[in-house]
Amino acid sequence: MNVYSTALLRPGRYVRTMTSALLAALALSVAAAQGLPQNAADALARGEALVQEALATYEAQYPDRPLWRQAFAEGRTAVDLAPGHPEPLRFLARAYSLSNWHGPAVETWHDFLDAGGVMEGDDAELYAVSANEYAYAAYQAGNRELAAERYADITQVLPDNVEAHRWLGRILLELRMPEQAIAAWRTVVELDPGSPAAEYFLELAQAQARWGVDAANSFYAGVTAYESGDLTRARNNFAAATARNANYAQAWAWLGRVYFEQGLYEDANIAYERAVALDPNEPAYQWFARESARLMQGGGQPGEDAPQLVAPRTAPEGEDPTPGSTEEE
Repeated sequence: MNVYSTALLRPGRYVRTMTSALLAALALSVAAAQGLPQNAADALARGEALVQEALATYEAQYPDRPLWRQAFAEGRTAVDLAPGHPEPLRFLARAYSLSNWHGPAVETWHDFLDAGGVMEGDDAELYAVSANEYAYAAYQAGNRELAAERYADITQVLPDNVEAHRWLGRILLELRMPEQAIAAWRTVVELDPGSPAAEYFLELAQAQARWGVDAANSFYAGVTAYESGDLTRARNNFAAATARNANYAQAWAWLGRVYFEQGLYEDANIAYERAVALDPNEPAYQWFARESARLMQGGGQPGEDAPQLVAPRTAPEGEDPTPGSTEEE
């Protein structure tokens, strides 16, 4: 077992005090196994002992605490004594991660990988925690471009990290980059099949890419209003979607649907005729265009054989239904 893979995520686990004899033996084994200069291996052995002591001593881990500062110093010494060797970088990256110093941890993990290092044990878990925290810090600070870059870096190192793909997809939608967001949300759907949020945002990104961000956002805001029973707001949002892209057949159809339900058959007929002109092969559009024309001429009650319009997904509760909106719909 590599000694550095036994560093801990939780304080108080595997508490042990290393004797000087054990440290010496450890340094010799590390030097032999890793091809390190002996003095670098000695520094890593001292650093590992300090890491174990810090985890056993402190209830919460912070990088400014004395034992952690000493461990970092030993790691930096080993890096200086064995330049370009991945093992000192691995020790230092682990120490930074375990002490919750996420920025230096991520940079050092990347240096470790650039030096040819290979993650093993819980390395990937430590990297994922630090890298996601580091990316989210940029997002919290309002720098979405930097946050997107950092999340994209995570997906390159850990292609199966769902959290990074999910946040990348969300931020790309906020940045009004739907074509790129499609790839991120498609990956989330593949990694987390059945996720309602992932499927919704994938569909939204596809609509934004096809019809334009503002048109799609207006349409989906209309769907949200319709589902909540606010037909006036739904009508206005569907109308806004058609104004932003007059070729958006589905938006015309749903605008017609609201008019139809409100008994405004002449208005419904205008909207459905536009939908039919844009998508003449959709049976539901044809039926409602004919039925609204009949009813506007005093044709009695609506028919009972009305087909169902295909309903787009609605945003899961608590999710922003239209990331990237420039105005309140």
